[in-house]
Amino acid sequence: MKIMIRAPNWVGDAVMAVPALRELRRVFTSDHITLVARPLVAGLFEGEHLADDLIVTTPASGLIQSMSRFISEVRGLRRERFDLAVLFQNAFGAALLAQTAGARNVAGYPTDGRRALLDTVIPFKPDYKTGHQVFYYLNIAAHIEQAFTGECLIETESAASGRFRPRLSVSEERRARARLMLAEFGIDSDGRIAVISPGATNSRAKRWLAERFAETADILAERDGFQTIIVGAAGDREVARETALYMRTPSAMLAGRTSVAELKAVLACSALVVSNDTGTAHVSAALGVPTVVVFGPTEHFSTRPMSDVATVVRHQVDCSPCMLRDCPIDHRCMTRVEVADVYRAAQSLLAGVVK
Repeated sequence: MKIMIRAPNWVGDAVMAVPALRELRRVFTSDHITLVARPLVAGLFEGEHLADDLIVTTPASGLIQSMSRFISEVRGLRRERFDLAVLFQNAFGAALLAQTAGARNVAGYPTDGRRALLDTVIPFKPDYKTGHQVFYYLNIAAHIEQAFTGECLIETESAASGRFRPRLSVSEERRARARLMLAEFGIDSDGRIAVISPGATNSRAKRWLAERFAETADILAERDGFQTIIVGAAGDREVARETALYMRTPSAMLAGRTSVAELKAVLACSALVVSNDTGTAHVSAALGVPTVVVFGPTEHFSTRPMSDVATVVRHQVDCSPCMLRDCPIDHRCMTRVEVADVYRAAQSLLAGVVK
């Protein structure tokens, strides 16, 4: 059987989907799986052995270019003659693409008005709005396993099971290339490396203050001997530069300069990550790197990194979680998080204690 799996579009979501992807690989061990992903997340799956093939979709802007891209992708996918398309992406367009490409069975959640395009409708769990996102994706895999094998070995109720926690790996070759890259920026990969991620491309409200990221990095450098790397997407360059300007100690600026595969390898070389609620935090935690995540307007209970080496720092306020991209008032959910709170959380993680 030939199976197409449409990966989520964002790095954090893609990491949270990894346990479900591993379960589908187990269910369809002898079948041919093709993973379809955006360039933003495709490199994340490098070396993870989750699929036999990877198809990277082509970015497009504007109506004409988008239509041209859609037609091109339909033609390419139609040649594959997929028997099953499993949609981890929630968009209407993902279902339309799978149906138009001739997949015999399109399976996914009935989101974004696409129920009529689905051959197998995956029912939502009763707690899907309050449960962790990892189990949102595992629920898809569980229903697929039940439908195709008559049994289900996926315990979607068990958040404590280590089997269902996101885990990523980096090859030694990738690590070696990352060390060379870091050396070019003056970073000794044999020393202690702290990565900070002060941006949040799709939400200004998720950003902790740049000056507090800078102060935290300075304290880690001065008290604990850390070298600092600042990472982020291309859209995070401005806040990354702002953070660097606030710092008293040196830093290496990698924001906007790495692919997701390169970022993954850089994170694997680090000893600590301090991040906003972004994909970086999910990747580092899945790699087993101690990770402190500052949460404010978003739902920490459903999107925090699911890992024993990750901890959340937040200040409870009445208006959080609001899920807004820009705060209409005083950004109190973030401004009330102090440097001391984050540094204390980092020290606990480094000591092997997760709060």
